Amino acid sequence: MKKLSIGLLCLGLAAALAPLGFAQVKPKKVNSHAFIWDSAQGMRDLGTLGGSNSYALGISDSGVVVGYSDITGNTATHAFLWTLGRGMVDIGATAPNGDASQATTINASGNVAATLIVAGKQVPAVFSPPDHWRHLPPASGDQRNFGYGINDSNQITGQLYSGEVLSAFLWDEVSGSVTLLPALPGGNATVGNAINNLTHIAGVGNVTGGSSHAFIWSEASGIQDIGSLNGSGYTAARGINQNDEIAGLNDPEFQGFYWSAGTGMLQLQSRGGSQSAAFAINNAGNIAGWASDASGVVHAAFWSDHTSVPLDLGALHGSGNSYGQGINNSGVVVGYADAK
Repeated sequence: MKKLSIGLLCLGLAAALAPLGFAQVKPKKVNSHAFIWDSAQGMRDLGTLGGSNSYALGISDSGVVVGYSDITGNTATHAFLWTLGRGMVDIGATAPNGDASQATTINASGNVAATLIVAGKQVPAVFSPPDHWRHLPPASGDQRNFGYGINDSNQITGQLYSGEVLSAFLWDEVSGSVTLLPALPGGNATVGNAINNLTHIAGVGNVTGGSSHAFIWSEASGIQDIGSLNGSGYTAARGINQNDEIAGLNDPEFQGFYWSAGTGMLQLQSRGGSQSAAFAINNAGNIAGWASDASGVVHAAFWSDHTSVPLDLGALHGSGNSYGQGINNSGVVVGYADAK
């Protein structure tokens, strides 16, 4: 079986904005397990689908967690759903050909933004319980195509290559229409990382001079460059809530940010170290991500708002690094952490 060639664990710019995903700073030799955290029970290990690694990337308000995991033998990565009652369920096994898959985010109806391999090619996809998959047709050219975000109207965003041109997209799964977003002024590539129920998309695109800036897009206003953090050459919007508040990060400095139309871009506080990253923001303005301490140890972090000192969410089994990735409107955080 084939593994999904996913860029979700390495963040950066390759030729024309390679797959832009979730920042990873730990050594690759350390295995990771998905986790869920809440204020009552702390951080809990969600296990794997039988393989060495798993990654939780999103959570619904009802507590359903999505992500992906190595399967037994580490021969492929499969998308999963996790619930308290059933544990981790392999939904990738129901995908076309049972090949590699990854789930990224989940909406209020339980529909999931995902990426599949179909006929040997990566395609953005949607999973609807119990076992229904839909996907875009495989494209010619570069195959680093991903589904990253979904809203409650089953509108999906992510990245699509048209030949060698990389574009953020809006896929209305109900009507079947696909819209490619325009580039930022002077640029030629965009990636959509998140979408809210207003059909506003947050992401990253390159600009004149080769730097990459965060953006927000709407049909009414078009694409808006919301800038870079501290002059960074790469600043990406990663999450957007229903109030058009955005959370994100820059690279390689790894500094998390908050943005709103009223405040502009503000750097988030860290835990005493030099690095942080923000990946998700809920409707209350709570932010999930990770932050380092003075010794360089990275832990998943929860900011109650954009002015707060982050809460250290700890690590699995008492030691190692951890990385927050998703948050729901109850403030429950998911991500991945060093396993034993």
